[in-house]
Amino acid sequence: MSIPGLGEIAPQPSPSTTRTITLRPFWEWRFQVPRSSSGPGVSVRLLSGTAERDGTELALNHNYTFARTKSKILTYTGCSLEVSGEVEDYVAQCAAPEDTPMLSYLNLHFTLQTQRRSSSGGRGRGPRVMICGPHNTGKTTLARTLAALATRMGEQPLVANVDPREGLLSLPGTVSAAVFGTIMDVEEPTGGFGVSSTPCSGPSLVPVKLPMVYYYGREKVEEDMPLWKDLVTKLASSVRAKLSSDDAVRSGGLVLDTPAVTAVKGEVEILLHAVREFAVNIVVVLGSAGLNASLQTILENEKTTYGEPITVVLLDKSDGVAERDRDFMKFLREAAIKEYFFGDSKRTLSPFTQSVGFDDVVIFKAPDEPDLYNSHQTLESAEITAEMSHWTLAVMNASVNDPPETIQQAPVLGFVAVADVDEDRRRLKILSPVSGRLGNRPLVWGRWPEPYINLLG
Repeated sequence: MSIPGLGEIAPQPSPSTTRTITLRPFWEWRFQVPRSSSGPGVSVRLLSGTAERDGTELALNHNYTFARTKSKILTYTGCSLEVSGEVEDYVAQCAAPEDTPMLSYLNLHFTLQTQRRSSSGGRGRGPRVMICGPHNTGKTTLARTLAALATRMGEQPLVANVDPREGLLSLPGTVSAAVFGTIMDVEEPTGGFGVSSTPCSGPSLVPVKLPMVYYYGREKVEEDMPLWKDLVTKLASSVRAKLSSDDAVRSGGLVLDTPAVTAVKGEVEILLHAVREFAVNIVVVLGSAGLNASLQTILENEKTTYGEPITVVLLDKSDGVAERDRDFMKFLREAAIKEYFFGDSKRTLSPFTQSVGFDDVVIFKAPDEPDLYNSHQTLESAEITAEMSHWTLAVMNASVNDPPETIQQAPVLGFVAVADVDEDRRRLKILSPVSGRLGNRPLVWGRWPEPYINLLG
């Protein structure tokens, strides 16, 4: 372009968003990709040194993309990172390793690894560690980190989650467990255990995991404590069967993630049920001296079903734990549902759409207002109405002819979404991640997560 009297004006280059961040040992680069970001996220490349995200190492000179997440990258040795894209971030520095709780987390891993080595070759049982604490203390991140560090050592730990708010390789509203014998996805959007590494979510850059899933269908444990306890008992039975049948998994042990609780008596009962059902021998309390004292008192003279003492350990929470308010958690749930059916930026899925008549499916629902003191409540037949639109339904590994009690405690095969309800024609439009008719499988309509926006637009 030229302007009379001024001549040619050279085009101005766009300001670069690429920068280099240098971290010293035990420093963390903490970042948040805004939900409003119009781009694909932030791109990170490890230029030198070593670094990891939640225990999984970053490869040198490989571009990683992170979207819709609050997370961190840690180095034990020092590193340089190249960062590109829109991101809110800062570097958390520490004068010495003792100034960060990451050193205590690493020492915990080494303690667990010592127990694994002593139990290898069928000589005993690996550690069964439960992680607990109040909201926003980093429980799921620590569980993911311990599992990732173990797999890096060649172990095959079994990871379980009994917090229905989180999803372990499954949608929220479930309790689940899976063997982690292979690498985890560094780019997992939520920083937890998403659905991207499950078989029904299409091709994956990392080996898939096969979770054992049971459907709770509510947000809070307190909403139906008897059902939650029954499902935890079922999940623990599946876990014990897996541990007893596989020497490698048995020596790898268990990492158990739990709901957020405080020292209130009723909430502590949630943890005690999990401790006893999973035969936990190490309880890690994050960021709550009161909860630690309560558990120390209760479990001081208690032993596991294998006759082992139960050790309770208090660890500080990281000051870098991301605050996850209700809006952010709702955003993550919706993103997980969309990813389950349609994939993400790395893999695009095409869900199968089918139209079925009201009489061709059998749908059960949980009681609208459960009696917290009645342990014998069961599913009831659901009337198909427009209210069911945009809800996800669990496909149960049971027969439509089974009793409601059997269906309620059956494992989950997968999920479908109700895209539309045509009451006049008495037909449902259903989305499923794979093709094929539902056949003789019952569907269960829970009361949570809340219905997602129209998946078909």
